[in-house]
Amino acid sequence: MFKEYAKLPGFSFENCLVCIEATGVYTYPILNFVTKHDVKIWVETGAQIKKSMGILRGKNDKDDSFRIAEYALKNQEKARLWKPSSSIIAQIKHLTKLRERLIKCKHNLVIPVQEFEQIGENKMAKFLNMAMEASLLSIEADIKRIECQIAALLESDSSLKEIYSLVTSVVGIGAQTALALMIFTDAFTLFDDPRKLCCYAGVAPFEYKSGTSVKGKTRVSKMANITLKTALHMASLTAVKLDLQLKTYYERKVAEGKSKMSVLNAVKAKLIYRVMAVIKRKQKYENSVNFSLVLS
Repeated sequence: MFKEYAKLPGFSFENCLVCIEATGVYTYPILNFVTKHDVKIWVETGAQIKKSMGILRGKNDKDDSFRIAEYALKNQEKARLWKPSSSIIAQIKHLTKLRERLIKCKHNLVIPVQEFEQIGENKMAKFLNMAMEASLLSIEADIKRIECQIAALLESDSSLKEIYSLVTSVVGIGAQTALALMIFTDAFTLFDDPRKLCCYAGVAPFEYKSGTSVKGKTRVSKMANITLKTALHMASLTAVKLDLQLKTYYERKVAEGKSKMSVLNAVKAKLIYRVMAVIKRKQKYENSVNFSLVLS
């Protein structure tokens, strides 16, 4: 395709902007190509493109490609150019996804057996446990091996090692939440504003009001990174147990009548602010009132 474009008068890679829809692994071939040829590329979500086009009728690959090009032409001044992640972050990302798939496999094997135990069918549960014992041991060994590989990758890069140490110093942020934050922020290079990261993670509240007729509740948007949001939710449950300040905050807000989920959502946002603060200051989190949580 680019060989044909190169024949056009006045065409140059330097003046070329390529906009593609984010489709996961299927974007890799073109991303690898543009990286080698220094072509500017803009990776946009399908939802963003679709919502900007108004009412649409019909769908096929040819129409979709035209609509993406039209979207890019109209909004090129808002283009967010894609930059390749570091090779280590990319490896950690794929290892983390593989670990998640293995955990789901283990879950799918174990849950039916536990259900037999719950209804008193212990003989059948024992029989099934014996039948899959080798598989479970193999899956658990693979999970441990992957965790060791991730730890070795972090150890091999001093910058990533420091970032990981800073993030996990925040009470409630464990290994998997820290890795999720590092992966989806590309080691905190994609976000410099905690509010934007809160929005991306789906923990920033937005008003739903208009005139006198629309009086919706203030709530978070469904447009969020679900993986990161889930990781932060688990972190918030730990934080309200182990962090005295957040525990006091949680109990006070619940006593005031706030729903537990909305308060936990506020805790997630506070954790993001704390993480961004320690990254900016390059100083581990101090669990005291003297440690300001607001970015200056």
